[in-house]
Parts: sequence; C-alpha cells; structure tokens
Amino acid sequence: MKKLMTIALTVSGLLYTGCDKKSDASAAEGTNTPAQAQAAALPAPASPDEVLETIGTAKLTRGQLDADVAKLIEARKAQIPPERLEDAKKYISQQLRREFVTKALLLNEATKKGVTITDAEVAASVEEIINAAKGQSGAPKSLDDILAGHPMGKERARVDFRDSVLIKKFLDQEIVSKIKVDQEELKKRYTEIVSNITANAHQLEKVQASHILIKTDDGKSSEDAKKEIDALYAQLKGLKGKELSDKFAALAKEKSGCPSKERGGDLGAFGHGQMVPEFDKAAFALAEGGLSEPIKTQFGWHIILNTKKIPAKTPTLAEVEKMMKNQEAQQKFQEYVQGLMQSHGVAQPRPPMPPKRPAAKPKSVESKPVELKPATKPGEAKPAAAKPIETKPVEVKPAPTAKPVAAKTAEVKPAEAKPAEAKK
Repeated sequence: MKKLMTIALTVSGLLYTGCDKKSDASAAEGTNTPAQAQAAALPAPASPDEVLETIGTAKLTRGQLDADVAKLIEARKAQIPPERLEDAKKYISQQLRREFVTKALLLNEATKKGVTITDAEVAASVEEIINAAKGQSGAPKSLDDILAGHPMGKERARVDFRDSVLIKKFLDQEIVSKIKVDQEELKKRYTEIVSNITANAHQLEKVQASHILIKTDDGKSSEDAKKEIDALYAQLKGLKGKELSDKFAALAKEKSGCPSKERGGDLGAFGHGQMVPEFDKAAFALAEGGLSEPIKTQFGWHIILNTKKIPAKTPTLAEVEKMMKNQEAQQKFQEYVQGLMQSHGVAQPRPPMPPKRPAAKPKSVESKPVELKPATKPGEAKPAAAKPIETKPVEVKPAPTAKPVAAKTAEVKPAEAKPAEAKK
C-alpha cells in the first residue's frame, strides 16, 4: 500500500541572497529582478489532483480535502475568530485526513469480510436515533431532519450516514460482540456510581431553559442594553404557562442576540457549572416554568425561562454494563485500527492539534464558543464552566448509535453517540 503522503512547507525556499543587487548571471542577462528571483524560489502551488491518501480503491486528493475544509470553515465562520482562522483550517484538515484513513480502512475490511447492510437496517438506525432524541430540543423526526444542515450537503451526508451504519455493524461483529464484562467488577462499579449520585444529587441535577440576550458589544452600553431588556421583561411579567412560553419564544426570535434565537431561545438541558456563574445561579433558582428578572453576565443582559427541571438519574445495572463495555470497546478500537494501519503499511496520521487559544479578553467582550458537555458517565463529577453561547454541531461518528450531526470532522469511534443537540 502506498504510504501516507505529507507536504512539508518551509520558509527555506523564501530565503534569497543578494536582494539588493542582481546576481552575476541575472545581471549579465539583464532579466531577473530580485522580486522575480524571490518569486521563482517560492514553492509551486499544490495541484488539486495530488493524491494525499490511498486506501484500497479510495483516494483523497488535495482538491477534495481543500473543498471539504472550505465548507466546514464556511459553516463555522461565525464561531472562528479571524486571528484563529489559519489554525482552524490546519486543525480541520488534520481531522479530515485522519478520519479518511480510519474510515477507509474500516470500510475496506468490512467489504473483505462480506459485511453488508440493508435498507431496513438503515431505517432501524434512523428510528433508534429518533426515539433516543424524543423530548429534546430540535429532536429529529426523519432521516432528512438528522442530515439537515450537513455542510457537505444532504446527499453526501446520506452516504456518510449509511457508511456509519455499516461500520457500526462491522465493529459490533469484530469488537463489541467479543467483549465480556466481569460481573463482580460490574457490581462494584454500579455500587460506586449509585453512591456517588446519591451523595451529589443536587450537583448532578439539570435544567432545561430558554433565554433572551441583549448583548453589550458592538458599541452598545450596558445602560442601553438594560433599558432594552427591561422593556422585554415588562411584556413577559405576569404571563403564565403556554401564554408565557409562546410570547417568550416570539420575543427571543425577534430580539435575542444569541444564536439560540432560531429555537425561540431554547438552550436545551444543562447541568451545574456549564454556564457562567450568574446565569447558572439564576437558572437553577427558578421553579419549573419560572421567569427570571433581567440578570447581567459578561455577555450582556438576559431573561431566563426555566422550562424543565431534570433530577439526577440513577442508571440501571444494564446501563452501567453497557457503559463499561463501550469504554473497553474504545480501547480495543484504537488497537484494532493501529493493527490495520500496520498490516496495510499505512503510517498513522498525526492527531490534530487544537487551534491556539487567543489572548485573554476583557470580561465585557463575548468569548468564543466552547462545547458544553455534561458528565460522560453516570455519577461523574460536573464538567468545567462554560458559556451560554452557541456551539458548533457535534460530529457524526459510526458508534453503536449513529449520531445525528451536522458535520463530519471527528475520527470514527465505536462508542455510543447520543443524538443530542450541543448545549449553549
């Protein structure tokens, strides 16, 4: 197999000696100026037909990779500060190349071993995602809903989704079905988790909330923002039930400065510590259906509507067993892919490095989006604080439950992915 091809860009080709005078040869010819000589030393532009990766019959060309990176950057441009644009391009490019190699190897192996899927199996995966997402903000009702917003386009997303179902079936056959959880270890782990949840029930509870944000950036003073939020609060104060929720959603769509406005201000469910302190305190202090008075955070002025209180949930023994199985599957999956790369003579792509963080900004300036995630395990400690702002979509992964996502930028993993909307 052809080894992975890489491009090393250096500044050595830009060095030019004697920039202030012609070389003897150019002087004799009287043609090449220093600028022309410097231009001649620059690397030639990469050809879009250059093949970067080859796995079986699958090939990734420079043109295909650049086009995919451009589409993902366009889809996320509102979330990427200008000073981080180049870092983001490199990061996404590394992710896509790594994903291509992993996915192509798995599909190649699945084909060799005769693994196929039917339309009925694809439909069953769609139904599984829809059922798992019921009751969540923006829950999909069809495959088209699941694929909506994919930056590569619906048809490409449809192919990717089908591939993810095939890879899941293959991984279930090759890895997951062979994992056996020690029952004594399972009982011990279950007891620990239940004990932790019981002791930290308050911290593990969640709320689902909506908000209206009047930002204080773009030259708007805090005083002006406060007057605007007070006027909106006056329209909501005293309303109850459906009348309140309908009016709140209408005002959020019209006036809110947060991308959640498209969903009537709905931020989905979040736990303690996932929002800035002022927002967190106000949201959890509200009764279900309660409306907050205007509150101030580093982003501006908010009104919060608590739409649902979600108490800490104790998992079943079967759920803990599934979690433990998935954790072991993650490790075995990495080992399996590394083995495939070695047997095919393919160098493992370098893991993508996160873009550099920008310099710290004053609190009055809105920070950039960060992903909000609750604890990934039942009973796990609360996650670090994050901001109540729009975040990028979660990527599709060929996990035991395929994820309804907008963009495909993460490597394929066998862990179960929950089709939930990213929190704000």
